[in-house]
Amino acid sequence: MHHLHCRLLLVAFCLALTILPIEAVAGTRLALVLGNSHYQAVPALDNPANDAADLATALRGMGFDVIEQRDGTREAIANAVRDFSRRLSGADVALFFYAGHGLQMNGENYLVPVDAKIETPADVRFNTVNLTDIQQEMEGTGRANIIILDACRNNPFLDKLARGSRAAPTRGLGRVDAAGQGSLIVYSTQPNNVALDGAGRNSPFTAALLKHIATPGIEVRQMLSRVRGDVLAATDRKQTPWDSSSLVGDVYLAAAPSAVVSGSPPATSAQPAAPLATPSAEAQRVASPTPQSAAGSSDSECERAAAPAPPFASPEQLKIENTHDFAAAVPICEAAVRANPDQPRLEFLLGLAYGGTKNYMAAQRYLTKAADAGYAPAQGKLGVYFATGRGVVKDMPRAFELFSKAAAAGEPGAISNLGAMYSNGNFVRKDEARALELYQKAIEAGNPFALAQTGFMYFYGKGTPRDYGMAAQYFQQAADLNDGYSLKYLAVMQERGLLGPPDAAKAAELRRRAVQVDPGSQDPNVPKDLNAGAPRRAAGVHHVRRIYYYRFVGCRWAWC
Repeated sequence: MHHLHCRLLLVAFCLALTILPIEAVAGTRLALVLGNSHYQAVPALDNPANDAADLATALRGMGFDVIEQRDGTREAIANAVRDFSRRLSGADVALFFYAGHGLQMNGENYLVPVDAKIETPADVRFNTVNLTDIQQEMEGTGRANIIILDACRNNPFLDKLARGSRAAPTRGLGRVDAAGQGSLIVYSTQPNNVALDGAGRNSPFTAALLKHIATPGIEVRQMLSRVRGDVLAATDRKQTPWDSSSLVGDVYLAAAPSAVVSGSPPATSAQPAAPLATPSAEAQRVASPTPQSAAGSSDSECERAAAPAPPFASPEQLKIENTHDFAAAVPICEAAVRANPDQPRLEFLLGLAYGGTKNYMAAQRYLTKAADAGYAPAQGKLGVYFATGRGVVKDMPRAFELFSKAAAAGEPGAISNLGAMYSNGNFVRKDEARALELYQKAIEAGNPFALAQTGFMYFYGKGTPRDYGMAAQYFQQAADLNDGYSLKYLAVMQERGLLGPPDAAKAAELRRRAVQVDPGSQDPNVPKDLNAGAPRRAAGVHHVRRIYYYRFVGCRWAWC
């Protein structure tokens, strides 16, 4: 029977990092895996024990030393946690997984053992396991700490706790945002939505996690993007996994790309990774694929004639993209497609060439062929066509579907455009916090458009407290890429004293530069009453996603 229960999956990566980011690779690895299905006082859950058993098996195959406990009482769980804590000091990677009932009360999250009997708030404190205690035990320098929670959103004890009590019981576990440098939090479904239990052995999210978690050479955020795509497909888009991130550097649960390429054994400890601006092996493959056929040179000629600049492009690559002659590229890429039929990359490039000549109907025909073959850049570009009605009937649900598929494969522009849909409430419920997370994720993936959009979100306090200091940092990064929109926002901030005393001369210089480098940029429509009375910097710790480009290329507002 297909069951629906409200399950929240949270993946929290609390990484203690030095100045350089940490690349978590195989070393001394320790995992504690708990799964509770057969509760004594509330209805049983179908999948948590299976999910825990299957994940434990997968982790052992990846080199983890696993402490496993299923259908644990509070005493059994406490003993397992104590054993886990005792052995943490010798681990390079520590992972905690829990599946089962969970609840929130007064801002604290609690995991529920199978023998828990909860009638009062005091029972919550004494008969459950506080998640904060486990998080604090796992904190440690130089180790990647991973917490995975697959817990029921529907608090089965809610009515009893609410009846005649001054406590504040709440549905499901509370949202935990990434805080500080080096955290990644991933939920199995969007907030205020339920997660499907599934008709098989595992929930849709855990099934997808098991499918991808052991893939070698894939960074954890790309692995989670693949999981997201599978869950969207398995649930007919009813369930969208999402995340909050302040992660720095690359984290690999299976072998790192160098080990996969060279065939050498995995490293034995967490090591410094390449700088954040260096794309992962998967990003390089998507951005700069090699020709997919050796049949002549027409395919490489098409690459030179129509290929977009990849993420983290060099000045030479950006210059080439800016000088494309798409009218000349069309016959070149047509010849390449004829010589190498059914090659998604070449069909995508031909679609771009047709789009560059404003023959949008021909463009969408070839983009559709490439997208149907699963080529993520074509899916993202076709999503733009459906979002704007370019060559097709405007269809926001179809755009959302295409952006989601491409974003799941790590396509930077699609991640940013998905953020635009959440920011504007196009097809999906407006969710500015989710939009901000997607923009920041797009920045990490190499999309410069998201820099200006993130600055916009901080400037107006959308999805985050208003913070002019943070907004200026993002606008400045985009301005360094010659984005006129961001230059003009910086000018407004100087004119109105939002960053310090008003400076008309500096504002005038910023406006002059915007006109010079980006004459088509839009003027910001800033309300007249917005002035320095708002905070220049919100309280709390911020981590600015920095991306290193030489010039901003592409559209400024949405659907780029």
